[in-house]
Amino acid sequence: MASRPTRFIIVDEATIQDSKDEPDLPRSRKRPRTEDEPPEPSSSKRKATPDAETEGTAGRASLRADFDGTEILIHDPDYYFGDDPEADCFIRVEKILFKVHSKLLFMSKLMETRITGRPEPATGQDPLELFGVSVIEFRSLMWARYATEEDAKDQPRALEDLERLLSLATITKNLDFDRLHDWTLESMHRAFSSDASLTDSCSSAVLRRVIEVATQFKAQDLLDAAVSKWCDRIRRKESPAVPAILAADAHKIERLGGIAYYAHLLETIEQATPSTSTGPLRILADPKLGTKQLTRLLSGHLALVNFSERFKRRAPKLECGEGCSAEAHRACSLIWNERWRAATGSPKVLALCSADIIGLVGEMNEHLSGDGELTEGLTKACRCTGLLQLKQSLTDTQIQLPQYFLGCLSPPPGPHYL
Repeated sequence: MASRPTRFIIVDEATIQDSKDEPDLPRSRKRPRTEDEPPEPSSSKRKATPDAETEGTAGRASLRADFDGTEILIHDPDYYFGDDPEADCFIRVEKILFKVHSKLLFMSKLMETRITGRPEPATGQDPLELFGVSVIEFRSLMWARYATEEDAKDQPRALEDLERLLSLATITKNLDFDRLHDWTLESMHRAFSSDASLTDSCSSAVLRRVIEVATQFKAQDLLDAAVSKWCDRIRRKESPAVPAILAADAHKIERLGGIAYYAHLLETIEQATPSTSTGPLRILADPKLGTKQLTRLLSGHLALVNFSERFKRRAPKLECGEGCSAEAHRACSLIWNERWRAATGSPKVLALCSADIIGLVGEMNEHLSGDGELTEGLTKACRCTGLLQLKQSLTDTQIQLPQYFLGCLSPPPGPHYL
């Protein structure tokens, strides 16, 4: 067998050892799991260390290789149990060395085969090397396998917990920790379905990462919950629209794209200033958006303004309410159309941006709901029917937003184009 290059271990700032002579170091403050299963972390007690919250960033700064080709491996600050004889598995990820309990990895048949199938057990000089796995991901796996039941309860509790679960979702899928993978996705779904304080603290980058993970692993429940949360935050103007546009286009999520394009368009119009008091608006394009996305914005603006003009011009047909006679309903329809025209000329409606169709439908609904002449002139049944129609129109308009931002569609080929 060809000899391997000498590896050295950084013990502290003043000590570098040959891995062949490495002593048992008094680093561990944790005890191993006492259970092989279940998918959630075990009940063995784990004590937190100061380094646990920093993901070992201090070690990363010391990564280097000597000029003679030898390698320097660094003990992981949290998961190198040098003083525990039962920690029998040496694992290398990038240039970080872990010494952990192999039985905790046997939840995965893939890892069990790789550990037990070696001609000789892994050592500090000849560790089991994992490729395609990052140090952060492997630390998240070790957290899950060494965590106590109390640690695992109600996860994620904070933003750093959510970020760890995102890493955990990837490595558990790649290394076939199937039950732990399912637990991870379920925990994130529960958070996005119920924990508003946590999900409202997520940045756009974290929300995009959640969507990437949910899409990659076909976690539809998590995807729906994350998209709903992001859409709500955009409606409340608590999240910028451009990152959502990029995520929606990348993963073909129409619902997110619709509200994101709509919000960005209104924001762009609001921030634009005319060159003169009577001149055209000068709209600044966001540099992160490409030509296709800008085309969608402009074609969307045209479609929204067109809807707005048609909506105001003609009142929706008033359906006959229960118990209203044909003759009485003709009178109801006349008053309905009259009050509709009056509502379109109200100061609040006139003040709306022409592209703000959700604001328009909502304001028309609110205005007519409080219209005294409508209340007196229509039968109760017809008035309720008309207002319910408007309420449904608002819901339909919100659902149909993506259809306004399809861009410029090419006509189908036909004889007249030849």
